Amino acid sequence: MNTAPSLLAANAPQRRRFLLLAAAYTALWMATWHSAGLFNVSNTASLWFLPAGLRFCALLLLGWPGLLLDLFANFFVSLTNHMASGQGLSGVGLRQLLWPDHDGLMPTLAYALVLLPLRARLITGLDLTRPGHSFLFLVAALGASSLAALASTFHLTSVNVVDTTHWSGVALAWMIGDFIGIVTLAPLLLVRVWPRVHLYLTRGQWRSMHKAAAEATAARRVADVHVAAISLVSLLLVAVVPRTLVSGDSFPLLALMLLLPQIVMALRYNLRGALLAVLLLDSGVVVLVSWLQLSDSGLAFQLVMVAIALVGLWLGGAVESRNLHRARNQDFATVSNDLLWETNGQGLVLSLEGRLSRHLFVSPGQSWRVLRERVSPAHMALIEQALARRQPFRDLKIALLGEDDVLRWVHINGVPVWDELGELAGFRGTATDVTRAHRAKKLLDNYTHKLESEVARQTEALRQSNNELVDDEQRLQVLLAAVPVGLLELDANGCCRYLNANGAKLVGYESKQAEGRHFLEFVHPDDRAQLQVDWQANRHSTEVQWLEFRLARSNVWCTAYWAHLRQANDAPGGAIMVLADATARRQQDERLWALAHQDPLTDLPNRNLFL
Repeated sequence: MNTAPSLLAANAPQRRRFLLLAAAYTALWMATWHSAGLFNVSNTASLWFLPAGLRFCALLLLGWPGLLLDLFANFFVSLTNHMASGQGLSGVGLRQLLWPDHDGLMPTLAYALVLLPLRARLITGLDLTRPGHSFLFLVAALGASSLAALASTFHLTSVNVVDTTHWSGVALAWMIGDFIGIVTLAPLLLVRVWPRVHLYLTRGQWRSMHKAAAEATAARRVADVHVAAISLVSLLLVAVVPRTLVSGDSFPLLALMLLLPQIVMALRYNLRGALLAVLLLDSGVVVLVSWLQLSDSGLAFQLVMVAIALVGLWLGGAVESRNLHRARNQDFATVSNDLLWETNGQGLVLSLEGRLSRHLFVSPGQSWRVLRERVSPAHMALIEQALARRQPFRDLKIALLGEDDVLRWVHINGVPVWDELGELAGFRGTATDVTRAHRAKKLLDNYTHKLESEVARQTEALRQSNNELVDDEQRLQVLLAAVPVGLLELDANGCCRYLNANGAKLVGYESKQAEGRHFLEFVHPDDRAQLQVDWQANRHSTEVQWLEFRLARSNVWCTAYWAHLRQANDAPGGAIMVLADATARRQQDERLWALAHQDPLTDLPNRNLFL
């Protein structure tokens, strides 16, 4: 049940719709008020008072605007009554207009005192399919009608319309009339009328344009025709019973027979049909009482009307709730499972529903073991074991051979069902078709196996390549260690990245100490300038360069051969330098020069040096 949009937040079209609703409410209020005159009790209270149902709905659904709407309807009815009586408005004060004899301001305020707090408490609305809400509705109806009856009776007693010795009877009759009006009309308005009114107030249309809604509306119209026909036939059967067979005092008991068609209509047509039947049957009872002049049995007929209304409300709500839960569970089962199955204690299939039921070689009444030829022996044994344990089982994966001889994999879930004596009454459960998932998993497993094999092959090849690289590196290390020259690798900035053992002996640094040092640190200070000039001059050349210089720490003369390296983008990539010990050769050259230019005995310059 949705509540109406706030008048303050409503736009101009919604306000116009509210005004039309107010006019319709006032007209309906007048019509139901006049219908209350069909049967009066002591000329103060009617057999039923349908305006009470209108007031109840207005306050519960609209809140404070509903209170103003009901007060306006009371004022308009009072005004039209004075005008119809020929008195006009002369001599009629505002108090007489707002406080007429039939009703007044106090009953409306009494209803508001009960319903406005209830409306604030019911955030999600009143749902008559829920037993708790139905009970709350009846308590609110009883409270509002009782409070209004006491207030109105007190007013009538204070103005001497009702004698103080009869006020309790008048209050009881008034309360019952209001209560019957509420339980007869209010549920019908809440369930059948208000959804359309709410749609009109919010969207400006009386019914949904959806195709499914149109089909449901057509089906409901057919059901309403059936309910009206059954109610009319039932009332005619009660009315045409010969008076000689049933006395006037026993006639209310005969009217109780109307509960039978009411029960049938509640079971067959749910809450909507039951509430329509309540209005029709209670209206028929009122007409019968007026027609047969059974005013002395008014209270008894009121109890009959209350019984009809309560049976329609509670039984119709229970059936509606059961159907809603059944439809909800069926929808959940349909979207989550492909088969719903149930068997008895002997293994006979009681029901099969769902898509898979069309592909199984078993039908209700047969034993599920007829699938033996369609289920593999191993899977058949799994099912037998699961059933023999008499315990719930889940996700039992088996393969079935379908009618098209295609293997279907399903997950079966089941729970045991026990009777009132604790004996096994059978099993019920679900089955889900997982054939696509099984095939996908199988393909994925095959692909995974192939991928693992390929990864293992590539890993083995990579391992072999790595072993070969290790062997090559070891051979290279041996060669570098055995070569009688020093090998120096420089980066683009001229810093040492690698120095072999012979090179370390030449420069006077350990290999680890030499890493990161600029190669000029290895050169004697007297020779650094010349080497730096030659290094920069040939920096962009990839040809082999040569220079001889002394080393700083070892004071050894060495011959250096180097070549600059280039990267793929033609950027400097460092250099490779080969160092060879030239000390012995230079000493030999110096001795030869001395023998050629100096006397061997006196070390004095000879004629060659002089020349």
